Parts: sequence; structure tokens; C-alpha cells
Amino acid sequence: MSELISNQTGVEVLTAIGGTRTPLRTIQVWETAYNAEKLSQNHWNFQIAKSVATSSTEKTFNVVWQSKNIAPSTTIAWNSIYALNWTATVPADGLSVTLCGKWQTCSNGEIYDLDTNGFWTTSSATPKEQYMNVGKVNYAYPGVDGIHIVVGILNNSGSFDPIYVDPTPLPKGASAKYQPQEEVKWWYQTNIRNATMIESASTAMGGIDFSQAASNTGKYYYSTTYNYKSGNWITSQNPPGANLYDPPKAGSKDTDEDGAAPIYGFLPAVLKVLFTVLVGNDRKANVLTRLKSLLELKFGNVKVKFLNDLELQVDLGSVKRAKRHSDESLAVVEGDTERDVSDCLQVLCDDGKLPDNETWKVTYDSGDRRG
Repeated sequence: MSELISNQTGVEVLTAIGGTRTPLRTIQVWETAYNAEKLSQNHWNFQIAKSVATSSTEKTFNVVWQSKNIAPSTTIAWNSIYALNWTATVPADGLSVTLCGKWQTCSNGEIYDLDTNGFWTTSSATPKEQYMNVGKVNYAYPGVDGIHIVVGILNNSGSFDPIYVDPTPLPKGASAKYQPQEEVKWWYQTNIRNATMIESASTAMGGIDFSQAASNTGKYYYSTTYNYKSGNWITSQNPPGANLYDPPKAGSKDTDEDGAAPIYGFLPAVLKVLFTVLVGNDRKANVLTRLKSLLELKFGNVKVKFLNDLELQVDLGSVKRAKRHSDESLAVVEGDTERDVSDCLQVLCDDGKLPDNETWKVTYDSGDRRG
């Protein structure tokens, strides 16, 4: 049986099985005043679901894990601690899951049976190592073909929230295995729907796989916002700046919007350029002046500065001519912006303003710029 030991910060917990530490995973949902007003007019609330696999290829989302009201900023965080329960029937879409058993904490590689009275007990069967295992069902609920296993995740009160209901009934003598995944999906929909079967989504779905830390930051953190006008989710590895909570400024000129991309950098964006050949003091002033002028063809509030002979910092405050309330008024696609800076540097290189054989790498600044 797994023993849960929380540290004082709540950042991680320790399970007795192998002393495995599980990082706290966090999604921050935020909205501008404009988008929040539009969402509220539709009576939409934020919905999020977690996935569970029953084989190496099958991954399912079928229960609303949490529902949240519209707010400027909402944080949802979890430790990957899971448990088993059961229900007699699978509710119709949109209806609540009714638990019939008790929660049994279970880690991958552990196995439990259901006894003749529907209680969990230790099992003598051999478990599948990468799964939470039900060794044998010794219980029969009257009037149904079999019970349905429910998988839950640890909540802040020390109990568990349902995240998955197995649609396959398990009669007496049956066994099963489940593997919770760290992929989440989210959307907006009417009503508060905690622990209900997923019915539909009123908006496009956003999503992130939290099985690995974010590539740029090394953290298990993402932030996301829904742009009502474009219908896109804008998701980033970095938190939004404080200015993004303010109502969008009037008077912006219109331009066409680009399509959505999975990962964005919120504005203002900070990028770093790492050169392989030293840039001497005799070149720096010309490089800064020319690079700034090229970037200002697309971006506003551009700042460029050398940190040393090999590092250059680029600050991009806004996208010029971005349509009001468009995706580009909030964020820029990370890969596209890195290419924009690199293309400008290539112009400088072709013009002889950078050293011979100069090469570079452009990346987003992974520093924590919380507003």
C-alpha cells in the first residue's frame, strides 16, 4: 500500500513504492477582461479532463475532472497520486458519477481485488508493472452485468476526484488494468460539471501532455487563455505578464490573423541570441542599430542589447498592426518569432556587419517573468 508524505511546500509528495517523487503539475488559466465578458455572456465555465489508458495504445478522456468559474486567473495543480473505486452503472453523458465503493490508493505495479462485499483487499495475483491492477472481482452488484472501475486523482482535501469510468462491465472473476496519463484537455462549456461524464464542448479544446517538463523552462507549468474572437487557445510555457490581464487598448489597426499554434510566447517577449564567434566592440553599435530597425518593421517597443561578446538580448513589446483582441495582440508563436530574429541576423551577416563564419542560436528567455 502506498504511503503519502507531503512536504511543507506542497511541491511534491513521496510514495513508499521506490521512494518516487512526483512533481507538482500546474496549468494556469487566465483571461483578459474582454474575453471574460464574452465567456460569461455565454454562461460558459472552464472544464478540464485527464486521460487514462487501458492498453499501450488506448488513451481515453471521459469524465470532467474539474469545473471552474470565469476569473482573471485560475490555477489547477496536481500530484500524480491515483486511486481505484467502482460504480454500478456508467452515467449518461452530462450526468454525475455515483461511487459505490471506497477509494483505494494504488500506484503502477500494485494490485488489489474486490472481495465478496465490494471492498478492496490485497491480491495474490501478479500485477502488470506499469499499470494499476484489479486482480480479481469477487463481487456481483445485483441487476447489472458487472461493476465499472473508476480511477481518481488526489485532491486538496485528501480524497480523490474521479477522472475516468471504465465503460466495460467487470463480472465476477474478471480482472483489469489502468494507467493514468499526464495528458490533460480543457474547454469551455455551460455549468459546473465536476465528476460528470463528458458531454460536449462549446469551444475548441486545448491540451498539453505533462508527462515531461516544458522544454524551454524545465518546469511542469503551462499557462493558457481562450481568445474568444479567434476561437483559439493560446498556451505558453511561461506565465502571462501582468499587463495581459488589463482590458485590450482601443485604436489598434486591423490586419489578418494567423492560424493557431500549440505553444506561444506572451508579449512582451524576451529572446536570447547566443553567437559562436565573439562580436567585438567595434561592431556592436552597428549590429544593434541595424537589428532594431529590421525588427521594427513588424514589432513595436523593440529593445536590443549585448549582454556580453557572445550574448544578445531582444525584447519585443508588441506586434504592429495586430487586430484588436486577436491572438497576435496577446502573444507570438515561439518558433515563428525565433525565425524572425534569426532572419534579421542573417541580413546583418550578409551585409558584413557580423564576424566572418558567425553562427547563432535564438531561444526564448526561460526566466520566470511573472507579473
